[in-house]
Amino acid sequence: MHLAALVEYEGTRFKGFQRQAPDKGPTVQGELEVAATRVAGEPITLEAAGRTDSGVHATGQVISFQTDVRRDPATWQRALNAVLPGDIAVRAVCEVGDGFHARKSALARRYRYRLFRDTVRAPLRERYAWRVPLALDVAAMREAAETLLGEHDFGAFGSSPRDDRATGYRGHTVRRMIEATCLASPQADEIECLFAADAFLTGMVRRLVGALVLVGEGRLSVAEFRAILEAREKAHPGMPAPAQGLCLIGVDYPAGSVSWETV
Repeated sequence: MHLAALVEYEGTRFKGFQRQAPDKGPTVQGELEVAATRVAGEPITLEAAGRTDSGVHATGQVISFQTDVRRDPATWQRALNAVLPGDIAVRAVCEVGDGFHARKSALARRYRYRLFRDTVRAPLRERYAWRVPLALDVAAMREAAETLLGEHDFGAFGSSPRDDRATGYRGHTVRRMIEATCLASPQADEIECLFAADAFLTGMVRRLVGALVLVGEGRLSVAEFRAILEAREKAHPGMPAPAQGLCLIGVDYPAGSVSWETV
């Protein structure tokens, strides 16, 4: 039986999605595989659409796995949620074709980054967004974001997950961005940065947002932002945006690949 599941998680306590050695700390994949193995009564190894970093959240992560245990999708969903920790939830499950792969079958991943302006700490809001003390020029941020659309070498803003420090091998850093924009909320104190691409480099969205905030603050022009992109060297100004503002909100697949069933 080949299954796909739509997963939501609150990433604060996790050392990223990808499974690591136990002494490195908990991971989302580790918790999901423990739960699936317990439900199936056999070892389960899963694949995921994206490997989110430490502290990053998700409402639209997709996983896939195979099992010899035949249960209907609704039963799988209920059983997994019964044994998963409270900061992970399986929102839907469906049976998929043998050729489906959560990562390889994906056409695009979608991320949202949330910021808000406040000169004073706001502990509850800051758990899921980046507080910036200065007013931001959202129109300038949007203009800069639009320069990202299309196919580019994004080496200035991230690393290939295939990089190997031991051998010095560097994976390619060309990606195709299909959506990139910054939108102000009706309340005008919150900004959402939305990105969709065929794939993302490690740390790419957080570095992009960090540079876009510099544009919004007037410390970097749109032309300078574009020049950083075109330089393809990881030497752009500013720091990566904090992890807590980032959320994987969806994954696109070919029509008919997945048909979610919920309890």
